[in-house]
Amino acid sequence: MSNNLNSNSSFPRVAVLGCGAWGKNLVRNFSELGALAAVCDSDTEKANTLASHYNVPSLSEDQIFADPTLEAVVISSLAPLHAFHAEKALKTGKHVYIEKPMALTVKDAQNLCSLAKEAGRILMVGHILNYHPAFIKLKEKLPELGPLKHIYANRLNLGRFRHQESVLWDLASHDVSLILSLVNEMPLTISPTWQSFVTPDVPASALLNLTFSKGLTAHIHVSWLSPFKEQKLVVIGEKGIAVFDDCKPWAEKLTLSKECYHWNKGQIEANVQLQTELIPLPEAEPLKNECLQFLTSIQTGKTPLTSGEEGLHVTHVLEIAENSLNERKVA
Repeated sequence: MSNNLNSNSSFPRVAVLGCGAWGKNLVRNFSELGALAAVCDSDTEKANTLASHYNVPSLSEDQIFADPTLEAVVISSLAPLHAFHAEKALKTGKHVYIEKPMALTVKDAQNLCSLAKEAGRILMVGHILNYHPAFIKLKEKLPELGPLKHIYANRLNLGRFRHQESVLWDLASHDVSLILSLVNEMPLTISPTWQSFVTPDVPASALLNLTFSKGLTAHIHVSWLSPFKEQKLVVIGEKGIAVFDDCKPWAEKLTLSKECYHWNKGQIEANVQLQTELIPLPEAEPLKNECLQFLTSIQTGKTPLTSGEEGLHVTHVLEIAENSLNERKVA
C-alpha cells in the first residue's frame, strides 16, 4: 500500500507507548498512515529520537493517559507491563492496541476485555500474521484442502532470549492465533514439552500438541535455540496441503499441493507426481494492514479481526500450557 493512499487526516490521534525494536516499526506505520500524534518510552533517549524523526512530541505515560486529544494508545512496552498499561489506557477512555501477548494471565486478559466493553472502546491485539496476505489467501483456499486433518507450525531462531516471559508467550502466541483462526474452535487438549536452557523455569524451546474435535490435531514447535530461522505453517487436509513459509521470497510464500495421496489396492500411498502450485499474493506490509485495521475499527466501531476476545482465547491456551509445565516441575 502506498503512503498517500493510507494517509488520512481524519484518523484517530494515536500515541505509541514503547519505542524499542518493535515499537519503532509501529511508530513508522502509524506515522505513514497519518495518525501518529505522540511517542513515549521509559528510555527518553529512544523516545526523543523517534519524536524528532517523525515530528511529534515525546510525552510521559501520565501525559499520554491524561491527554483527551489522544484517542488511542498503542502499547509495545515489555510483555509483563502490557496488561497494566492497557488497563490504564482503557480507564482513561482510550482505544487500545496491545502487542502480543496481550497479558500473561487469563485473569488480566478477561479484565481488559471487560473494561473495553464497559467503556465502549476498541481493544485489539497485535497478532500480526492474521493480516499477512499469505495467511489471508490461505484461509480463502481452505475449501480446496477438504476436511482438515493436521496443522503444524515451526517458529525457530537463535535468540532473542527473553527472561521475563517464556518462548510460548513470545513466539507460540503467533501460531496459536493462526491455528484458532483456521479451526474456529478451542482445543480439547493441550500438551506441552519444553527445554529451559537459558533461564531456569523459563522455556526457551517448546513443543505444543493440540487436539480438536473430529480428529483434527496440531502441533507448534517454537525455539530460541535453533541455529537456523524457520517460520512455517503447514495445513494438511484430505484433498491437499497448503504451506505458508514466511522465510521464502514473496512469490513463494504460499504453496498449494493437491492430490498428494491416492488409494492403491485398498491402501493409501503418497503421490510422487503431485503438483505444487505457487499462489500469487498481493504485496503488502502485514503490520501496515494491522495498523490500518485498528484505525478503521475505531472509526466504524467494527470489531477487529484480532479483538480482545481473540487475544483472550490465545491467552487461555498459553496459560494452560504454562500451568501444565509448572505442574510437571512440581511433580
